[in-house]
Amino acid sequence: MQISTLEFETTRGKVIGIGRVKIPKMLVFNQEIPLLSFIVIEKTDGKYVSTCIHLKMDGYGNNADEARIDMVSNILYFLRENFRNERSKDSSWINILDLFKSDEMSNVMWDKYHAFQIMLAEKGIATDNYEQLHKKIEHLLDEVNKLKNEIERMKSCESNKSISEIMPYMIIKYEEAA
Repeated sequence: MQISTLEFETTRGKVIGIGRVKIPKMLVFNQEIPLLSFIVIEKTDGKYVSTCIHLKMDGYGNNADEARIDMVSNILYFLRENFRNERSKDSSWINILDLFKSDEMSNVMWDKYHAFQIMLAEKGIATDNYEQLHKKIEHLLDEVNKLKNEIERMKSCESNKSISEIMPYMIIKYEEAA
């Protein structure tokens, strides 16, 4: 393998996977957000952190799955508050753009993401299978529609239990080294 494992080392630990998240339009959040990229790091203490590079948001867990779900939960919370909060709603898209802009931290994360992506390509693993992404997004939309129907049936606009049930479907692409 030409890509050194040193390329995956960060001050927080070792990158063990990369992925993408799609936050769907739904009753509790009705905005179109582009695909968000993330990395998963195994920390030196054996815990995990999943970081959305675009929004610079973390999720933590005892394993990679917990960290990814916690990250998605934090992203949803931020986005909902960003568009609902009286102080930020007039600048909500500017806030997101500011987070999307590169800085020293995001440059390092993008370098690790791209190194991992190239390592996967070297192993013959595609990270840009758009047909697979399309199918997963369609599945996510089906789950969102089910949730909408359930929420309408319950006559409630907030159903955290139901939202948490679809969080795993929001992670539409994730790869780890084999």
